[in-house]
Amino acid sequence: MSSLVQVDRAVGHRAQRQAPRQHEAASGVVLPAQRTARPRTAADVMTRFPVTVHRSASMWTAWDRLRTTGSRHVVVVDDHQRPVGVLDERTLALEWPPGPMAAHRTPAHSLLRGGPRPRVLGGDEVTAVARTMLGAGVDAVPVVDRNGRLYGLVTLWHFADLVAAWPTDEE
Repeated sequence: MSSLVQVDRAVGHRAQRQAPRQHEAASGVVLPAQRTARPRTAADVMTRFPVTVHRSASMWTAWDRLRTTGSRHVVVVDDHQRPVGVLDERTLALEWPPGPMAAHRTPAHSLLRGGPRPRVLGGDEVTAVARTMLGAGVDAVPVVDRNGRLYGLVTLWHFADLVAAWPTDEE
């Protein structure tokens, strides 16, 4: 089983989310420390180098990239490394054409039918990224730079990691 979430990043995120320490005031009363952490952004949680295929690459190539990397998503990009859309293994499996050579002739971009193809900026807060994903009904969204070029990928797995690492009242 593979995951896009890197273990060392997850451990680092847990350490950053520990409950604030309490400090003793001059009068001897314990006061909670003020939180001054900035909100998390897409760049903080994304996969920095997602799996990509060129839009003219075959469906077979996209499937091969997913299988060899153990990833769940592949970003389809154009000539300028701008994301055209995101394919997942489920879409590829459901759209697999009949015949022995059809998958070699079917371009990856032809599988990106209908629906919005959202993207977010690296500086967007994770709450805005989540709203974008919910609004579009997608489980992965490309993160782009100011020029629209691919910068990373945020998936539902990143949000699951954030929630799993969040401190509970029991800790």
